[in-house]
Amino acid sequence: MARPSETEFKKMLAAGEFPKVCLIYGEEDYLKKHYVSRLSKKCVDPAMVDFNLRSLNGETCTIDDIFQADQALPFMSEKSCVVVKDLALDKLDNVAARQMTELLEDLSEACVLIFWQDSLGFDEKKNSKTKDLAAKIDQNGVLLRLDRMTGTALYKTLEAGAQKRGCAMSRDVTAYMVGRVGDELTLLLNELDKLCFYKGGGEITRRDVDEVCTRSLDAKIFDLSKALTNGTAQKALDILNDLLARKEKPVVILGTLIATYVDMYRARIALSAGKAATEPARVFDYRRKEFRLTNGASNSRAMSIGQLRRCLDLLAQADTKMKSTALDERHILEEVLLQLILIESDPS
Repeated sequence: MARPSETEFKKMLAAGEFPKVCLIYGEEDYLKKHYVSRLSKKCVDPAMVDFNLRSLNGETCTIDDIFQADQALPFMSEKSCVVVKDLALDKLDNVAARQMTELLEDLSEACVLIFWQDSLGFDEKKNSKTKDLAAKIDQNGVLLRLDRMTGTALYKTLEAGAQKRGCAMSRDVTAYMVGRVGDELTLLLNELDKLCFYKGGGEITRRDVDEVCTRSLDAKIFDLSKALTNGTAQKALDILNDLLARKEKPVVILGTLIATYVDMYRARIALSAGKAATEPARVFDYRRKEFRLTNGASNSRAMSIGQLRRCLDLLAQADTKMKSTALDERHILEEVLLQLILIESDPS
């Protein structure tokens, strides 16, 4: 069976086409949970859920447990469903891998078996066992990879969600909200609930987003780097204090700040070579994150490549201090922020 897109899979379910086995994995937690629920509800009679829908914990169940659940006949219904959550498919030993192969070759026609990788991933290219496993599922069912929505698809989802809640959002406001909150759909929908409750109906504005929505760590670190490159020490320290007050770990703040400066450096190198700021995305992993390079180019426009290199050196030293000494982590962060501002003011 071909590997369907989300849209194609949705059409399959609407047409009542149920695979014997389905592996649901990827980055977008909300969509994975949504389609596990949708598939299981579609194939199991609601009146018989207690009898025909079985859930297994992948951490504790055996392959034989899965096989027995799959082979059990549905009670007074055409279909049953078995959901196996977070089975470490890429870590199966030789015996378990062989048992899994046998299971996939002898699937029940009366059962839909769902492997739901909620907190675990699945990399079919990891080893020969995962390649064989993916091939077997391909032959007998569906591999559904659900990564994070981006661009138009994400914006349309949020705008439709706002409409269902009695509100409206222009594309400009939707993009602004994503830039502020991040691209994780679960978090975005939670923030949309808050936003629509606050608004109570009507057109949502940027001001409403500013009033209600929580900024993501990446967005706050972008604000921090912008304050640093503008030489506004007090604003930078205020942002740092806010991050620490929200219980963000200093090592995470520093790591995200380093990543932001790496984006700035790569964007500046590209621009100095006469290329677009997003050119490094052709070499480095910026899949669906090209905007980081665009932001980096904007943030670093007043800085030279030499200044950015000095900044990265200081950040690397701070990272080493934080991970290898008993020095106060807050002090290390404050010190490196002030050093970064001094570099911005010294073009030499």
